[in-house]
Amino acid sequence: MRIIRSVQATRFRHIGVLLVLFLLGMMAMRFAASYVSSVASGAGIFDLNFGNDGIYVHDNLLALGDAGRNVYLYTFLPIDTIYAAIYAVFYVYTLAFFLRRTVPNWWNHTRWLVLLPVLGAICDWLENMCFAFMLIQPSTSVNPLLVTSTSLLTKAKFVLVYLSLSIVLGLVLGWLVCCARVKRRQE
Repeated sequence: MRIIRSVQATRFRHIGVLLVLFLLGMMAMRFAASYVSSVASGAGIFDLNFGNDGIYVHDNLLALGDAGRNVYLYTFLPIDTIYAAIYAVFYVYTLAFFLRRTVPNWWNHTRWLVLLPVLGAICDWLENMCFAFMLIQPSTSVNPLLVTSTSLLTKAKFVLVYLSLSIVLGLVLGWLVCCARVKRRQE
């Protein structure tokens, strides 16, 4: 119950603090991704693709090598896991803030929207666990079902997170329009 009250009572300064954390988390994740790529001679990051097929996974696991796999497993994945929590909290609070200001009776009609980033983070965490399983296996024995399920989780994560972002941007625009209308009426 406290979490629901906290989400409903979000203030603009909370959004600002969460935005800073969100951007710092994004920078840390990008830095970790470039570090993996530099250690692994340019091998790609699975998380940053909209799904991966078996051939790409196999080739990329070979390209990562032992050093790249270790950096991916022990540096990138923990940072990405923390970042998923950060973006989920940021989007939940930002959605609640702008829904409260733009949609009448928002809690009764649109409260399920705040679950989208949480579901995205859950998909991200499950995806990270699947990637961890892939990284600890020999690259020749990666299960095709694991590759397929990971690819589906990756796609679901992208859809849910970008849908959350799109809704936030739409709500921000709606809020700005409402603020401009109120300002014109007062003049």
